[in-house]
Amino acid sequence: MGKALRGLVIVILLLSIAALVFASLNFNKRELLKARNQTMEDYIVKIAKTIEATDPEDADALDLQKDISEVTDRELANPEKESVFENYPAKLEKANIPTMDLDGDDARLQLRALYKLDPEGKYELGIDGKPSRKGKGTMAESLDKVFDRAKTQQAALNKTRDELSKMRQRVEAEVGEINKLKADGRTTKKNLTETREQVAQLTTEKEALEGRVAKLTAEKKELSAELADTKNEVEKLNEEKTALNDELASKQQTIDELKKRLRGDQDRPQMANDNAVAVTSLSAGDKGKIIAANDELKFVIIEFSPEAIEEMLGADRQNALPQLTMNIRRQGRQSASGDFVTRIKLRQVVRGKNVVVADILNDWQQSPVEKGDVVFF
Repeated sequence: MGKALRGLVIVILLLSIAALVFASLNFNKRELLKARNQTMEDYIVKIAKTIEATDPEDADALDLQKDISEVTDRELANPEKESVFENYPAKLEKANIPTMDLDGDDARLQLRALYKLDPEGKYELGIDGKPSRKGKGTMAESLDKVFDRAKTQQAALNKTRDELSKMRQRVEAEVGEINKLKADGRTTKKNLTETREQVAQLTTEKEALEGRVAKLTAEKKELSAELADTKNEVEKLNEEKTALNDELASKQQTIDELKKRLRGDQDRPQMANDNAVAVTSLSAGDKGKIIAANDELKFVIIEFSPEAIEEMLGADRQNALPQLTMNIRRQGRQSASGDFVTRIKLRQVVRGKNVVVADILNDWQQSPVEKGDVVFF
């Protein structure tokens, strides 16, 4: 009996030693598993903080209209436009969306809960009779939430990449269009510079022509003075040669021909009064204004100032209407002096009035004559 008891004690001692060894080994494994689970738990919490907890809220559509009408020299009040950000998901630009938070005590306890517990705190069995690992309050529930949000965020990331690709294509197209516009702009500026140089050259030529016009005007005044002297001589000859009617008639005819040549108006109709004369030049300046015009029949009706009528017909209207060529301008169009419209030739005066009918010279016409245009010489 003593031997059996001694043997039993030795067996128990050996089993105790083995149990102690296994306990020591299991303790080390336990610490390893505990540290591993703690590390996994910490990193799941960190990863969850990089995953957005919710989807971004819908944002207002961006309204940016691009002018797509052709660039011409015609001003467009309502150019054709298209939306640049049509169907653009603006909500993808939302930043600082709250992330998932599994760092709370309850959240960490759930991460450590491998099995689902019933209200009494006991393991809830599944269909296979084993403790269930899925359901509310389990680690699987928290991990499923993290996984679902990660998939949603990955889909949003892929969509963002797709939108970035589309935006890159739009930017490339816009840069190409901008480069073309800049090239066209350089060509336009070059043409503008050349045009300005031509304008400067034409201005110089214009000044030279104005000098020639002034010189010709002075010569014209001298010829008018000579013509006046000739008229005075003719009148003296008429008074002195009353007895020589036949010879006077011949000389008068010659003098009339000379006068017509000096006036440059040989086609003028015969004047009613043989003693009436017509002036060949007027003083420079405004003479009247247009009171009616007919562009189809090419004639205008002019109301001359009393001074201009007296200068043309004389104080008693004893002179014939001079068949002069005069100018028409429109005030206030491009400069203080107005803009040239056309030239006209006087044709017929209305008896007893300061009104004259004149023909429009087509070769000089720049625009249709309008009521109120100024007549000047």
